Amino acid sequence: MDKVYEKVYAYYKDEIERKRLKPGERIPSLRKTQKILGVSKTSAETGYLQLSADGFIYPVEKVGYFVSDTAGNFLNKDTKLKKEESLQKQNYKYDFQTIGEDKTVSCLKLWTRYMKSALRQEDRLLSYADSQGEEDLRIEIANHIRKTRNIICSKEDIVIGAGYQNLLQILIALIDGEKSVSFPTSNFTDGATTFLNAGYKVNYRDKESHVLYVTPSYMTKYGEVMTMKRRHELIEHALKNNHLIIEDDYQNDFVFSSKPTPSLYAMTGGKNTVFLGSFSRVLLPSVRISFLVLERGMLSEYKRIKRLYNQTASVTEQIALSQFLRDGHLNRHIKKTRRYYESKREAMVSILNEEFKDMGKVFLGDSGMEVGFKPKGKLNIEKLDKCPVKFSLIKDSKGEDAILLSCSKIETENIRPALDILKEYI
Repeated sequence: MDKVYEKVYAYYKDEIERKRLKPGERIPSLRKTQKILGVSKTSAETGYLQLSADGFIYPVEKVGYFVSDTAGNFLNKDTKLKKEESLQKQNYKYDFQTIGEDKTVSCLKLWTRYMKSALRQEDRLLSYADSQGEEDLRIEIANHIRKTRNIICSKEDIVIGAGYQNLLQILIALIDGEKSVSFPTSNFTDGATTFLNAGYKVNYRDKESHVLYVTPSYMTKYGEVMTMKRRHELIEHALKNNHLIIEDDYQNDFVFSSKPTPSLYAMTGGKNTVFLGSFSRVLLPSVRISFLVLERGMLSEYKRIKRLYNQTASVTEQIALSQFLRDGHLNRHIKKTRRYYESKREAMVSILNEEFKDMGKVFLGDSGMEVGFKPKGKLNIEKLDKCPVKFSLIKDSKGEDAILLSCSKIETENIRPALDILKEYI
């Protein structure tokens, strides 16, 4: 193996998959692993961190590492790859899984016009990009989040990049204190890997970590929204212990079933909180522009190091997005899209309650385009694998298998026929 820590990772991964180490069982200490595998303490620690980041184990402070409850559901890389290749080859008739934009409400034609306009700005395109992001776009983003999220900030507080990982790398350089971070679940692999590579200890649902990464508007795969009580508790805890909250605003524009809730950044006034936003989910998936609103005390340090980071987002797209925001098209597009997706989700729920009422229970969160269904009996996974309807399998709140259906890409007229087919396989 190229890296020694991979030996540690592969060894315990195999032990878990062969069920020699069972969920809830403590794995050997770092010192014992050093002796068993003949590796250094650093390699053993790195292997453990990677296992933790991938969800196989979890840490308990001052006790050790334990096998996670979901570890038995993980497939080894080769098996997983073969299964993914097999699924890709399968000819699905309908898609309830893919997250994307329905062509019915796409703004692609309008966006194309703005891109063409941006390409005519030769002077700007023949110059190097601003490492912080184009000034006019940062001004428009500040105006946008003031109206939509009640966040008061200036263009100086905003950093633009192509995706979250790039922005997290910049943010990590600005964070002082203990190198530990907590994510809601092991599904946050991109973020966990970024922090892991920076030498952080990655935990899950651990409020004692120095950095707390949260998605208040999308806490579960079926869209649970963080309550006001929980928001106040989180803020109080972070301020008391000088922790940093990273608020990922994912799916906030598609909260359908609850009253609007203020952002954590707005509630704290930017103290001990940073805000992450993106336009790929509300505009077009191909537009890779994200932004970071800095914590109030980070600005001076960011100004000192900003020249060390190149801009990764397309200047052309930044110019186009600035004008798109300035002319009010994004807000109109979001309102139109919300109405459309909400009607699709309501149609799906109505059909499920009507046709599947004797087969199980429908459950859904406050946000997102997903609807969950928990059959009364045990799911026949082997039979479902042959279903020509694409969907996701998840664990419900009780840890039992359930089906997750997204109305994101499927056309409205295809929802009923797709559910009719799925019903035959449940």
